[in-house]
Amino acid sequence: MAKPGETIVNTVTGETLTFQKTASMTGGDLLEFHLQLKPGSTVPMKHRHTRQDEIFEVIRGTVNVEIGKTRHVIKPGEKILMNKGVPHRWWNSEAVTSELIVSFKPAADTEDFFVEIFGLASSGKTKPNGAPTFFQAARMCGKYNIYHPVIPVFLQKAVSLIFNLFDKR
Repeated sequence: MAKPGETIVNTVTGETLTFQKTASMTGGDLLEFHLQLKPGSTVPMKHRHTRQDEIFEVIRGTVNVEIGKTRHVIKPGEKILMNKGVPHRWWNSEAVTSELIVSFKPAADTEDFFVEIFGLASSGKTKPNGAPTFFQAARMCGKYNIYHPVIPVFLQKAVSLIFNLFDKR
């Protein structure tokens, strides 16, 4: 379980995340964290959340966001909403570190996803770009409600359920 003030680093994607409001603090209503994106950092794959909205508020630098097929450049003081179910991704194409506040509503167990995927990436256990391997993605998608945008969600949920039945963690 994440704690407010706890910082985790993804050495592969160049992301540094500091938890501000966690699920346990907000009764599950909100997860909020400060995110730093090094120059060139990117989320490794487009994805979607079927039960959560995600909001970015840029503090410093700019953040490129693709929602569906539309690209946006978000500047300091601007916010953007990624509605649940809509595929999205983001990256920092600037020469400086960008900073933003990221919110998930409701929180679900998304903080656990970040702790897990950042740990796997920083330990060299993901694909070279920081994306989960097939088996990691198959186990995590249903567990954390983060899905590939092309593969039908019902199929991903079924595969995830099977993988999680045999997970020995």
